[in-house]
Amino acid sequence: MKVYLFNSENGLYEGETFENADTIKHVAGMTTVPPPDYGHGQVPVFDCSRNEWSLIPVDSAKQLLTIRTSASTERTS
Repeated sequence: MKVYLFNSENGLYEGETFENADTIKHVAGMTTVPPPDYGHGQVPVFDCSRNEWSLIPVDSAKQLLTIRTSASTERTS
């Protein structure tokens, strides 16, 4: 079954793969809901609570990544 991967902490789209249907129920960061078509400068983000994708500008996605990287660095310091 085709699944779509997203970061379970921030929802950012990470690609697609094929997985056993039983596995999907037990692994965070996978959905069978396909992301919407997106263009240059857009990034799909999955909202688990609504079970749907939205599109955000790349600059917003970069901020999500920066926040995540900063938090990881603070924990390891």
